[in-house]
Amino acid sequence: MGWVDKLNQWALKGTRRQAIERVETDREGSTLIRAHGSEFIRWSDVQEIAVVKQPPLARGSFALAIRGAGSTVAVVDDTVAGYVEFCQELPRRLTGVAPYQKWAVELTASSQETGTVIFRRAAS
Repeated sequence: MGWVDKLNQWALKGTRRQAIERVETDREGSTLIRAHGSEFIRWSDVQEIAVVKQPPLARGSFALAIRGAGSTVAVVDDTVAGYVEFCQELPRRLTGVAPYQKWAVELTASSQETGTVIFRRAAS
């Protein structure tokens, strides 16, 4: 089972433990702020980002799963403060990421896809 499939299972279960409350983004990376601490992820450490459709009863429409160096995974849904700004920075900071409007429309229009990888760092 791939990691996008695991994220889809997470979304269907409605898991909210250690939820990210806010994202602060700058030219170096993003700070993911939780109730009991924060985590900074540098753009250069981002290995993969997948977008997952949330189930109909979830708080938002999409969740972004960010896999960083060392297999760190963070999930940010579109109800989190700073989500829009984060999505706007993705194509500026990560080569090959399509703008939010493109992947959001494509994923919304797709009846069969529940998730897709929007960024994957090339192996060095």
